[in-house]
Amino acid sequence: MVGAKLISLLEKEVNNYLRIPYLYGGKNTWEEIKKNFSEYKQLKKNKQGIDCSGLAYHLLDYYSKLLGLGSIYGHLIGTEGKRGASRVSANLFTSPPNSFPLYTYSDIRTGDLIRLDSGRHILFVLEYKKSQIRYVHSSHKTKTRGVHLGEIQIVDPSKTLDHQKWNETYSNGKNYSSIFNQKNGDGIFRLFLFKQL
Repeated sequence: MVGAKLISLLEKEVNNYLRIPYLYGGKNTWEEIKKNFSEYKQLKKNKQGIDCSGLAYHLLDYYSKLLGLGSIYGHLIGTEGKRGASRVSANLFTSPPNSFPLYTYSDIRTGDLIRLDSGRHILFVLEYKKSQIRYVHSSHKTKTRGVHLGEIQIVDPSKTLDHQKWNETYSNGKNYSSIFNQKNGDGIFRLFLFKQL
């Protein structure tokens, strides 16, 4: 189990990303994004933002360093020999040989990833506690746009994520769980780098 101090440090890093707009292909760190602008409207107007895999990359990298494992920079396979955030995608993070699936909710840990939309979107798990998954992601399809927090209440542990209670909806009011498709490989994944956690 990860200690409360590590969770607290990770949450402080997450807070730096909150309210950054979604930007397809956006892979910069919060420091780079907020260098000249800080307000959501300014960032959006000046095409500054981050996508789901860019956010996941930087949070996984930060978390890995907190754990004393160093950067994830050299641990991702399938980036065609090129390294860094610009080479990653939701599908790459949640596919072998980079990660493995988890099948039991009680196995969920900080740093795990939830794959959605047939591998086109990912959520970064902050914590699993009292049958509740807390996560962060960057999206332009949800009612709350950009980088924000979300929760999934596990109401029936015998069923997949699309049968649980999500606190997020699309901008049209449709439940966000509707893009979870287990038949297309969606699920909960952990990087092999974190296998021993």
